[in-house]
Amino acid sequence: MEKNTKIILGLLIIGIIAVAVIWIANPPEEEEEPPGPTKEVKEIKLVGSVHGEGSPNYLGGASSVQVAGEYAYVASFVDSALSVFDISDPSNPTIVSVVSGAGAPNYLGGASSVYLYKNYAYVASYMDDALSIFDISDPRNPKIVGVISGAGAPNYLDGADSVYVAEDYAYVAAFDDKALSIIDVSDPRNPKYVGSIAGKASPYLDGASAVCISEGYGYIATAGDDALSVMDLHDPTNPKHIATARGAGYPNFLDGATGVTVDGKYAYVVAMYDNSLTIFDISDPTAPLYVGNVHCIGSPSYLKGASWIDVSGGYAYVTSARDNALSVFDVSDPSDPTLVDTIHGAGAPNFLKGAWSVDVSGGYAYVASFEDASLSVFKIVTK
Repeated sequence: MEKNTKIILGLLIIGIIAVAVIWIANPPEEEEEPPGPTKEVKEIKLVGSVHGEGSPNYLGGASSVQVAGEYAYVASFVDSALSVFDISDPSNPTIVSVVSGAGAPNYLGGASSVYLYKNYAYVASYMDDALSIFDISDPRNPKIVGVISGAGAPNYLDGADSVYVAEDYAYVAAFDDKALSIIDVSDPRNPKYVGSIAGKASPYLDGASAVCISEGYGYIATAGDDALSVMDLHDPTNPKHIATARGAGYPNFLDGATGVTVDGKYAYVVAMYDNSLTIFDISDPTAPLYVGNVHCIGSPSYLKGASWIDVSGGYAYVTSARDNALSVFDVSDPSDPTLVDTIHGAGAPNFLKGAWSVDVSGGYAYVASFEDASLSVFKIVTK
């Protein structure tokens, strides 16, 4: 895609965010039985937040959040930035560093996804068609160390929308290239393309929006094909499409699939236009089997524009961009996901307008919200 065209597209996306929002993850070991709650979750409560476009927080279009230790890392689409916050006091998240800028040297134009692996932050940037790698051994001074970019052959990173890193490979879902691109990052200073798979319909990668890797298989949520597409990645140089679950509405409810995570033998997919969370049994990755679903607009589940999901301790945490919400479901019985609690609201105090990403860590849920340009922190209260 030519850069001028991409800029226009980016502006259009931002302009209509209220009604469509842009298209925008280390699983535990596989278990024989559904993972039960380690502690019974009672409710979620707001404890802190930080917001604001531009200096000092650079949270304009906050699109992705990941937490490591006492720091939260947020990728922001509009501000083309990676912001680092000290969360040692969750009630007072404090900015400690920022790297920003489209094009060289950081290639963070339209930063859409951040993934933390070892001492590095990997950022997929939609507008720059790039994967950027930052040394975060000192979170207060992140440094760019490697970049790979380019639409179409050979790198297939047009509209890079999501990144997941496993076993020294970075897997990038590229929305506009309709592709999963695989990058060798064994040397983060010299990332190298090693393989890709692309195409609308089979392999069902139109609008590739999110990727999660588990046990040598890749699970990709695709917004254009309304699908969960499964790839055999045991040979990263030769990825193979092996299965697909797809379809808007009943029974799979995958219209506008935008987020996916894997926990044990289950894949959890959220779909923006079906306003849903759908759970698949992936005991056999070649034949994902529907087991359960919940879909709702507004009360009680607040899943309108479901955008991202994290699963922890037998509970699924779902952000919903159009209901401006974070919802928690007990998924100890995957065939019957049950609402536990929800919190919603644009602006103060929750700052969840355009809630786009959630990461659960240390008894807290951290939410990045696109339209409120915010990072909100919620305490997970257990019984």
